[in-house]
Amino acid sequence: MLPWSGKNIYFLGFMGSGKSRVGRAFANMLGWPFLDTDDLIEERAGKKIGQIFAHDGEKVFRQLETDVIKEVSHLKNNVIALGGGAVIRDVNWEFLNSSGVTICLAAPVELLAERIGRNEDRPLMAALSHSERQQKIKKMLQERQPYYDRAQFQFESTNDRSIQDFINHIFETLLEQL
Repeated sequence: MLPWSGKNIYFLGFMGSGKSRVGRAFANMLGWPFLDTDDLIEERAGKKIGQIFAHDGEKVFRQLETDVIKEVSHLKNNVIALGGGAVIRDVNWEFLNSSGVTICLAAPVELLAERIGRNEDRPLMAALSHSERQQKIKKMLQERQPYYDRAQFQFESTNDRSIQDFINHIFETLLEQL
């Protein structure tokens, strides 16, 4: 039995850090379901996250996000990717810490800017120049880093290793430290 059986594995970190990609691969490795809270929010709201922000505002989005996190916290043995800003609300941390293992994925600003710029689902960031995107990322990271630091585990996401090597490293670390 794995030391985290009966709990969820939560991947958190800045947009573009690889939460969904790594989380999906990790879930496949474990044979567990994978959930992405952003997908669940869009499903519940019937619109894209960008539309929620534009039409309803960040406050409404953050409440939807908390509602979804509360719901998934009642599940067991799921790998769940969180939105980049999910960690800024203390109530979300209560749900996360009571129901699972938190793993923060970090990446260098340059790599985040490159990844985000290629993603059509992030039109506000993609519309910025590369240097403007880097500046915005740096500012947002400064604000969010204290929250990301609350995660039980921290891993650097780079393009220097295969996804399989990376999830094997995460798996081995969890086995050693839980």
